[in-house]
Amino acid sequence: MKKGILLCLLILLAVVLSAEARQEAAAEIAEHIAEYIEADLPIFLELRCGEWTPALANSLSERLLAKGADLRELPKAQGFHDSEQYPESDVLQNYGIKEAKLVQVELNLIWKTVEHKSFFSYRTERLPVYSFAVKQLLLPQRKLIQVNTYDYSLSGSKDSSISAPRLRWFEPLIAGAALASIVFLLWTIE
Repeated sequence: MKKGILLCLLILLAVVLSAEARQEAAAEIAEHIAEYIEADLPIFLELRCGEWTPALANSLSERLLAKGADLRELPKAQGFHDSEQYPESDVLQNYGIKEAKLVQVELNLIWKTVEHKSFFSYRTERLPVYSFAVKQLLLPQRKLIQVNTYDYSLSGSKDSSISAPRLRWFEPLIAGAALASIVFLLWTIE
């Protein structure tokens, strides 16, 4: 009974620490993304970042508000991805503004391959790199103003796809030469 409670507490602690690490990472990412965004017009944020969306939305909003940005929110049913059903001009008229900026942040997962080499062998390792694409559009024209990317990799994050050490092409030759030398020495020594 006590072991089960201890195990549950340890699992809960791991989840809390993971959430705190994700929040700290989201704050760092939001700081870099906020540098790309100018606060000259009202801003609509549209984030498509998977599991990063809630933490990144909060951190990015905080950073933009600290810069003095005029952030606007859309009703949950509306979005700028379906412009035929909800024209931008109607949304802007509801807020009483003529122009605004739509900032779209999308997450793309890229796998970086790292090779660890030694004289006789090498192995490869795949590391995840989170690439955040930041597009800024001028509304209602949907004119693309700026495109930026920010790449982030978690420190200490590794994929389970570490390959087994592989031999280089000349290793069998060296091993064969060493074995032949030993056989020759044993043959000639009396």
